[in-house]
Amino acid sequence: MTDPWQHEKYEQYEGGSPEAERKVFEELAQRIVRIQRINQETGRLPGPDRAFHAKTTIAVENARVRFHTDLPLSLREGFVQPGADYPAIVRYSNAAGVPAADASQDLRGIAVRIVVGDDERHDLLMLNIPASHAANAREFVEFSEVMAGASGTAQVAYRFLVKLPRAVGRPAATRMRKTLQKAVARKIGSLSQERYWSQAPILWGDAGPVQYQLRPSPGGPPAPKPDRSDQHRLRTELAARLRERDVVYELCLQRFVDEATTPVENASVEWPEDVAPPVPVATLTIPRQDLDSNEAAAVTRRVEQLVFTPWRTTDAFRPLGNLNRSRDLAYGASSARRLGQE
Repeated sequence: MTDPWQHEKYEQYEGGSPEAERKVFEELAQRIVRIQRINQETGRLPGPDRAFHAKTTIAVENARVRFHTDLPLSLREGFVQPGADYPAIVRYSNAAGVPAADASQDLRGIAVRIVVGDDERHDLLMLNIPASHAANAREFVEFSEVMAGASGTAQVAYRFLVKLPRAVGRPAATRMRKTLQKAVARKIGSLSQERYWSQAPILWGDAGPVQYQLRPSPGGPPAPKPDRSDQHRLRTELAARLRERDVVYELCLQRFVDEATTPVENASVEWPEDVAPPVPVATLTIPRQDLDSNEAAAVTRRVEQLVFTPWRTTDAFRPLGNLNRSRDLAYGASSARRLGQE
């Protein structure tokens, strides 16, 4: 049985204690709600949407996660057992807090809910970039406040080059800008061929901290040339692909080595694969289906009402690190406003 206090061997709390850090996170959560309001006004939305990842690209309820039969003994924990097979809900999204065309420069996210039983579910949240632009929750919120409501190249550039350094300091601002510019400059042909990373670690029972990632299984056809007139071209491509075949990913884990190389508290540092090689543990399969049917539209509406959070899990898989710890309060405040539960 996993030691319920094992996480404290790896974590360092802002302010020196969980209580002091929680006060910081409570204030940051309220700032996230203000950002959500700005996004609602900027997008002229009829009601509050997600503070981030507002646009759903694809949503399904009939995916499956199957753990490998040769799962390493050291990685077997709780529901993670050789050959274990579970239903899963999957939501693809664009990262921005205001819905925009798929051609817009943005990060792409995927959320996977593994349904173990009526009273046990595990949410895995990932982006198509291996490390976060923000080292911690403070940087994340400062950046989001600076960029909230920005539109047009000139305004975005001014906020990146002038306002962001004032908010977080020039070194952090430069790191953030370079990380994001590199990430959004890539042309994406198909969401099915993107790789997605957790960016921040979670506990994996007695194995300690891990970061997880999804990488596409080899053998899928290349993405066709995109229709530049299609505002939803990433959805269009993935829907066409799923009409013909399954979409399959491999779920992999990178194991913690030490705080200098694979930090728990600094989410802006990529865990190097030559030091922490990805270990395949499961496959995620999204089965062939028609995403343009009435039933698929109903599925999307149901998934839109869900709240995905890394804190939907058990103690053995609890989120680790400053950025992940902040998400408990931040996601709760944002989703409460979105779902009218304030």
